Amino acid sequence: MKECISLKRSKLPHQSIGFRFGNMSRKMSSLFASRLKPYGITPEQWTVLYQVYLQEGINQKELALRSGKDQPSITRILDVLDKKGFVRRKPDPGDRRAYLIYATPAVKQLMNETEPLELSLNDELIAGITDEQLETLDQIMKQINANIDRIFVE
Repeated sequence: MKECISLKRSKLPHQSIGFRFGNMSRKMSSLFASRLKPYGITPEQWTVLYQVYLQEGINQKELALRSGKDQPSITRILDVLDKKGFVRRKPDPGDRRAYLIYATPAVKQLMNETEPLELSLNDELIAGITDEQLETLDQIMKQINANIDRIFVE
């Protein structure tokens, strides 16, 4: 069994990278959820919808990759977004088993109103952090992500 390496290289679970990132992620998601509440969508739905907004006609497999979701989760989220009138599925002419996803006209207005909320929250979250620190954080996060991908393969 592999040893858990923490930020301070101690053996305390509450100092582990996973614990800290998980805790921050839940807090950030909760903050974003409170800002999206008037629009009737969740951060998870917004993330998927934003990817569809960026690329009309995206297939579900690519949508799952870009939004960091697995196929069953994407299907569930798309079902909800379809019922809310935000997306349409059309059969993929190149693959009878697949669907292409399109945003409805209401999505442009929704994104015009909610994208600034996401950007504003991001600005609040990085307040007091220098560009150099953000660059270092980006490099660290990329390395951790590469480590995660490597561990999945092992």
